[in-house]
Amino acid sequence: MLGHTARNVFSKSPRQVLRSHGYLHTKRIPAARAVRSATTLSTPSPATGDDVDIIADFDIPRAAHKSSGLSYTGLFGHDFLTTPLSFIQLANSTLQRAELLTRRIVKSKDSREELFKVVKNLDRLSDLLCGVIDLAELVRNAHPDPVWVQSAELVYEKMCEFMNVLNTDVDLYHVLRTVLSDPEVSNALGPEARETALIFWRDFEKSGINLPPEQRTKFVSLSTEILHLGRQFLNETASPRPPAVIKPSELAGLKDRTMGARIRLQAQFTQRDLVVYPGSLQAQMIMHTAPQEEPRRKVYIAANSSTPDQIHTLEALLRARGELARLVGKPSYAHMTLTDKMAKSPDALMDHTRPYARKALRALSERKQTHLNTPPLPIIQAWDRDYYCPPEPPAPPVSLPPLTLGTVFMGLSRLFRNLYGITLRLSNVSPGETWHTDVRKLEVVDEQFGVIGWIYADLFARKGKPSGAAHYTVRCSRRTDDDDAERDLEGAQDENTQRMIQLSDAFDNARRRRIPGSEGVFQLPVVVLLCEFTRPTASKGPTILAWHEVLTLFHEMGHAMHSMIGRTEYQNVSGTRCATDFVELPSILMEHFLNSPTVLSLFDINGNVPIKQGNHHEDPCKSIDTHTQILLAALDQIYHSPEALPSNFDSTAVLAKLYETCGLIPYVSGTSWQTQFGHLFGYGATYYSYLFDRAIASRVWRKLFVHDPLNRITGEKYKNEILRHGGGKDPWQMVSALLNAPAMTDGDAEAMAEVGRWKIEDEVSLPGRH
Repeated sequence: MLGHTARNVFSKSPRQVLRSHGYLHTKRIPAARAVRSATTLSTPSPATGDDVDIIADFDIPRAAHKSSGLSYTGLFGHDFLTTPLSFIQLANSTLQRAELLTRRIVKSKDSREELFKVVKNLDRLSDLLCGVIDLAELVRNAHPDPVWVQSAELVYEKMCEFMNVLNTDVDLYHVLRTVLSDPEVSNALGPEARETALIFWRDFEKSGINLPPEQRTKFVSLSTEILHLGRQFLNETASPRPPAVIKPSELAGLKDRTMGARIRLQAQFTQRDLVVYPGSLQAQMIMHTAPQEEPRRKVYIAANSSTPDQIHTLEALLRARGELARLVGKPSYAHMTLTDKMAKSPDALMDHTRPYARKALRALSERKQTHLNTPPLPIIQAWDRDYYCPPEPPAPPVSLPPLTLGTVFMGLSRLFRNLYGITLRLSNVSPGETWHTDVRKLEVVDEQFGVIGWIYADLFARKGKPSGAAHYTVRCSRRTDDDDAERDLEGAQDENTQRMIQLSDAFDNARRRRIPGSEGVFQLPVVVLLCEFTRPTASKGPTILAWHEVLTLFHEMGHAMHSMIGRTEYQNVSGTRCATDFVELPSILMEHFLNSPTVLSLFDINGNVPIKQGNHHEDPCKSIDTHTQILLAALDQIYHSPEALPSNFDSTAVLAKLYETCGLIPYVSGTSWQTQFGHLFGYGATYYSYLFDRAIASRVWRKLFVHDPLNRITGEKYKNEILRHGGGKDPWQMVSALLNAPAMTDGDAEAMAEVGRWKIEDEVSLPGRH
């Protein structure tokens, strides 16, 4: 009913995840080279004093950031969030507040006036709970204090359990059904309110609201079990794998002479075999430079192994999801999940890369033939990919000086100013407002409306911090001046309840502001970016980002700006709270901008980046990796099909069969990579979303931005057709309006086929791909 899912936490993309686990490797995004058109390019707006401040703040090392003269506060400026215990007290007060609001909604059936407020009040209820759940999700992942983390775990589980109960509340469902079935009330709903109401309705239906009481209880139990299994699965995906044991003789002829000599000396000195851990520099060096197959085979198998317990956790999660779907009358979890997504089935994206991948694979086989002097076209094994097609690091399309973290943020601010009239500005941080002194706070400022939200940037690696990059929605935007919250408090007379309610309301009422030119007062969004860049130091200077790190930052800022610009009346459809297979479009599109020399000129304050060819290249094996991602999308579908329900379900056998029937590189017996496939939890049955949105983003880039990427009119069109609506409008309608493609409005089979054709065009037309 309340629609809270892991969708407001966006971690690194499949490209980054698979590369980090040694399964896929560095490759370029599917973007076109920027070319100059015959028309005049838009002139970049000049850098400002705020841009210079951003560079200094991120690039100059210091123990703490701006806090002088500000009084002590709690997390995110909430005065009471100063201790782990206060977090638990906030959760308890929020639950009391939610119970009062729930009672008000249930009683709406007795009041004509209240029926017109049901959708608004359901969204307020969702906002109450999601605000605390989202904060808990961040704290348990980012806070360095284990006591805070423990309190966040308790808060998260308590709040999610309460939400699962609400999802099966028959009285709430009946009230919503009354609203939607009453012509006068239903017709009074605007388009966004209707979309929000339908989201609530679908969530109720997915929760088996029409089941007998004992089965609804079973639904809550299964949902809680899935939550626990999911957290356990994610913890296990990051657990270390056992080492490979390599004989020194197997490393003869290493291409990496420096490290190779060091390894052989180490073996000579210890007079024993080498122990090589997956993911280590030694393991990477062996996979890329060891001429003999055996050490590469050993490292590959070690990196892709699983314990029986890890496999059991995944299969228990998949089985529980299948049981949940069956409980609500769906054949499988995939059937239950895909009903409200853009792609009712991802089949349209599944087959077209095969010929390109086969061509690339043949090229690798010819290299292996030459290397080993074998008969024609030997089989390429999984451990051969890196040796015969070594991935070069991604590089920009023009020659650039080293890019510091501050310079890239300055470039982002200038890009947003040119496209949307929005800039990033440093903001003072009060003592206690952040969880670590590394954290910087940025105001997002609209040239018309002023501050429209805040971004907290926690960008430097530290011990205990999760690896990779992620975007967390801590607070969503929504309209608040028509809340009519006083009526919630009827019947809450005792002093203790009143005190608890005040605590919850103080949290809920924070960061509200009237937006000039809008119809009311809005709660402004708050997001957090987590990355693991190297910290600047006095001796080594500012943080210099590798090109793949610049890509990562642009990707995550795409999510952040979706959250900032989304200005809906309802938080349940705000910003990134939209269909899973639509939410990656803004972030992937942001990566395309880095293919434009015009955009890259924004990294220089004076605009003096030379427009000349750099070390731009496409990974010749990209089509193999794309085909592998398609296989994993298919695996995700199989794992969430009825096939996962029997007690003898074998996830490893399914993986092996998929590779035997659809794969190009043979499955390696004894491996079970699926236990490292973390997206199976957060993106269950929707892993295809990255490929799907990649196709749409590429089309948007080509149609709208490639020839004049800083055009303000185009930027405003994209902002107004896509970003501002969040999930409050059908994504097919948004895409069709943006691309002037009315035939796609209904999102039918032909629309899906059209997206499939876009993928074919991208594979064929990009230069240097094969």
